Amino acid sequence: MKLYKITGATIFTIAMFAVTPAMAGDYATDSGSKFTRGLANSVTGWGEIPKNIINESSDSNVLVGLTYGTVKGVVHTVGRTAVGAFDLVTFFVPTEEVVHSTYVWKQKRDETTYGVN
Repeated sequence: MKLYKITGATIFTIAMFAVTPAMAGDYATDSGSKFTRGLANSVTGWGEIPKNIINESSDSNVLVGLTYGTVKGVVHTVGRTAVGAFDLVTFFVPTEEVVHSTYVWKQKRDETTYGVN
C-alpha cells in the first residue's frame, strides 16, 4: 500500500512540474486578475451606495439621490459583492469580467452594468 502512495505522489509531482510551465503564460495572469478583481469587489461592493446617491443627486436632486440612489446602490452592492465572491471562489477558472466598471471606484459617473462583453 505504501508503494502505491509513493508512486502516486511521484507521478503527481512530475505531472505538476510538466504542466506548470505550459500554464504560466496567460493563465497565471488571468486567474490572478480574477482573484484580485473578486477580492476587491467582494470587499468594496458597499461603495455602490454612496456612488449611486451622489450620481442620482447630481442627475436629479438630493431627495431622489437619498431615496432612489440608496435603493439602487443597495441593489448594485448585492450584485457587485455576489459577483466578487463568485470570482474569488472560482479564480482558478479564468473568465471575462462580469461587472462593468471593473472596480467601484473606476468611472464613478458610469452606470454599473453586468454581463460578459
